[in-house]
Amino acid sequence: MKKLIYFFVLFFILLIPCKAKELPVDVTADGVVLMNADTKQIIYEKNPDKKEILASLTKLMTAYTAMNRIKNLDQKITIKQADIYNLWGYTICGLEVGDKVTYRDLLYGALLKSGADAALALANHIGGNEENFVKLMNEEAQKLGMINSTFTDSYGGDEGNISTAREMALFLKEALSNKDFKKIFSTRTYRMTNGIEVINYTGAIETFHGLDSNLLTGNKSGFTLPAGLLLASTAKINGIEYILIVCKSEVNSYYSTAILETHKIYDYVSTQKFIEKTIVPKGSLLKTISVTGGTTSEYAVIANEDIIATILESDEDKITYDYNLVDTITTDNKVGDNLGYVDILVDGNIIYTYNIYLTDNIFYEHESHFIILIITGLALVILILFSVNIINKPKSSKK
Repeated sequence: MKKLIYFFVLFFILLIPCKAKELPVDVTADGVVLMNADTKQIIYEKNPDKKEILASLTKLMTAYTAMNRIKNLDQKITIKQADIYNLWGYTICGLEVGDKVTYRDLLYGALLKSGADAALALANHIGGNEENFVKLMNEEAQKLGMINSTFTDSYGGDEGNISTAREMALFLKEALSNKDFKKIFSTRTYRMTNGIEVINYTGAIETFHGLDSNLLTGNKSGFTLPAGLLLASTAKINGIEYILIVCKSEVNSYYSTAILETHKIYDYVSTQKFIEKTIVPKGSLLKTISVTGGTTSEYAVIANEDIIATILESDEDKITYDYNLVDTITTDNKVGDNLGYVDILVDGNIIYTYNIYLTDNIFYEHESHFIILIITGLALVILILFSVNIINKPKSSKK
């Protein structure tokens, strides 16, 4: 009878909300996602998985793709004709042929001023040409699991640049883990080495409308007629960091609807008392799963991180959790396979779902025996060599 062995295997826990609360305020935006920036939990949503034209939010992926390939942000490049060609009608920084600027300059130009010339220059100098760079953008999207996202240019002029509010929120969370990206995203003004000053004008629009210009800790706007008005932003409210994506707001006379609706959502959140409650502590045993044909007979699934829910304080006593995990895994299971999920419920209604994935390969029994045989053989060789060395060691003579 095979000996029962428990391996406390840590499984990666990824948050995939099955259904967050509907957005409680009325906005014209077609797609909205408000996410806890620390836990990736989506608090409120409106059409979170509907594909939207990204317009200049495309430049967020342009900057992310570029920064993953730039070794030195202060390396200088020379602007060429291809970097500023055929950009009539788009917002530009004002780069001219022969300008010597750094990659850092171009990143600030693309994200603060939303300069199409800065974005195109990044694409040309990193990818060799824009077509090659766009392929890199789509590769990055695939790596991040952005299955509903496609990029067709570097600056957002094409209607083929599409994504969803959910995928853009999760993407922005990943991008902000890069300290340079986060610094640029949260900066309002910057002067390039060639003297051009680039400004994020969201603050000026907020001031014009009498809004708190200090609320947003970072933002990137977008607009084309087919895409409507968009805004990706971050804010810290009552100690909790949020990411908010607003897509396809109706166009008003000041082109400010997305900004107004962003503030409307954040203002509502500020009136609510949200708390972050640990539902399942790190190290908790979720379930013991039987193993067929592996090196062990059972695996114990352990939470490798705290499972936290952002909830209203008034719901604290109403929260429960339930999990549904597979009963058996085999050697056919591979890293990344879904093993089930943990549901977080308030008053019996699911508010978040955490998917659980396998992170360790399972050896076949004969593979285990083979590995043990190799280890035993190596130990035997070492022992023989050690013994031979002792036998052949010259004895010291006494005088």
